[in-house]
Amino acid sequence: MLLKNLYLISNDKIWLSKKKFTSNNDLNSIISCLAKNYKIYLLNRKSKNKLSFPIKEKFTFLKVNKIEEKKINLLLVSITPYNFLTLLKMIYFKNLKIKGYVYLRSDGFLEYKYRYGIFGYFLYYIMFKFIIKNLKILSCSKKFTNVNVKKIVHPSELNSMWFKNNRIQKKIKTDFLYVGRFKKDKGSIYLSDLFKNDFKNYKLTIVGTKKKNIDKKYYSKNISYIGAISKIQNLIDIYDSTKIFILPSYIEGFPKVISESLARLKPIIIFEDIKYVVNQRDGIFVCKRNLVSLKKNIDYISKNYKRIQNKINKNYFYTKENFKNELLNYIQDELKY
Repeated sequence: MLLKNLYLISNDKIWLSKKKFTSNNDLNSIISCLAKNYKIYLLNRKSKNKLSFPIKEKFTFLKVNKIEEKKINLLLVSITPYNFLTLLKMIYFKNLKIKGYVYLRSDGFLEYKYRYGIFGYFLYYIMFKFIIKNLKILSCSKKFTNVNVKKIVHPSELNSMWFKNNRIQKKIKTDFLYVGRFKKDKGSIYLSDLFKNDFKNYKLTIVGTKKKNIDKKYYSKNISYIGAISKIQNLIDIYDSTKIFILPSYIEGFPKVISESLARLKPIIIFEDIKYVVNQRDGIFVCKRNLVSLKKNIDYISKNYKRIQNKINKNYFYTKENFKNELLNYIQDELKY
């Protein structure tokens, strides 16, 4: 069967060798969902260093000036300066006719304002307005923009492995777990300071950044740093060895770690900044960003642990197969070239 061409632009870098790797598993997930139905062309930036997540599906790495078609199908993954400039180049320098989507994984207005102040907000506004003139919106949430978004997807990495033996009690090696990037807006710096200074009697494991890449001022005997984990079973084992998952982010999009933690029946603590991610799911506890509120929720979870797990088990879980079907259906409905 002759597959249609689909061009992907993402801010995530690609490491090219005999095996190919990406810096973000979200891109890996999108490629795996689409590769059997489309011939994928990636217009990402190259990385000089080996990255964490292997890309198993076949794709072709391409530069804009090497595109030979005049009409292309495009999926733009997130709005960033690199993605914006690449699209600009395709339209005004290559004179390409483009059909497709911009896929919003988070609230860019909020993110850019948080990181860069009012300048960041207006920068994102300019990029957003240009991009939605040329592409339709595909989003994880209607809350990411005031534009009426009808096409919603639910990103997920969950497969049958995530639900296997999730009720078997495993040996708890750490009290709290955080999985994600070590960045200020992710709250991981706040979290490490919290456990270093105020929660010295609790053990915290942070997955996503190797210890050697963390500033030594965030080191503490009760904090373990582990690099990104690409193998599902290894990540499941980490979840199973913890008691409570904590997500300290100040801003978030559609955090898949919440679904992963709940799939392993682990209660979750988040803060008021991102209370919108609860989405009517049991097992997620919203705290104020202070010690009194945090300790109160920890005590409640500890005293009611099994009852909370039973409630978590009744949640509805979107799987990777659900995400794949949503993504394919929307793209097939829209793309005509």
